[in-house]
Amino acid sequence: MIKKARIVHYLNQFFGGIGGEERADVPPQVRNGPLGPGRAIETMIGDRGEVAGTIVCGDNYFADHEKEALEEIVSLVGAFRPDVFLAGPAFNAGRFGVACGLLCKTVQEKMGIPAVTSMFEESPGVDLFHEDIYIVRSEESVRGMEDAISKMVNLALKLAGKETIGRPSEEGYFPRNLVKNELADRNAAERAVEMILRKV
Repeated sequence: MIKKARIVHYLNQFFGGIGGEERADVPPQVRNGPLGPGRAIETMIGDRGEVAGTIVCGDNYFADHEKEALEEIVSLVGAFRPDVFLAGPAFNAGRFGVACGLLCKTVQEKMGIPAVTSMFEESPGVDLFHEDIYIVRSEESVRGMEDAISKMVNLALKLAGKETIGRPSEEGYFPRNLVKNELADRNAAERAVEMILRKV
């Protein structure tokens, strides 16, 4: 694992502490250090990393100015030279979830930086991006904040350190429809006999 992972965190206007729906038109803003859920990220990560910066953008602004917002936010992310990018958790917030997913995918593809987000299974962001990025399962509301952040941090540190990522059921992320070869402790014939015996 790398010595200390530098993280950049993305939040919407609500979790960034700017305001509710009345401030959803706020353009991208950058803050040094952690904000809101980022403080929990920094606490859980301990001396293994730091939240170097937080980028906040209103949900409406991102949705209405997607191309411009993407370009500006990716540029802001790059200025911090992070090892990993985190977005959310978005829970069941549709616009926020889509923004988190799109940003993670774009940062990963354009900058080669691993990215992780988190959202509820019914969020449209899951359907759109689960094959492209790691999306940690969350509860529907903020009551699941601690669990979501814990799993996000765990994945982020593994990705930053280029460690092996376990199965979705082990790490808590949505399946990415990737097929990987694994060594089995028994050959195919033995496994087939066991399957038949279980059915009988």
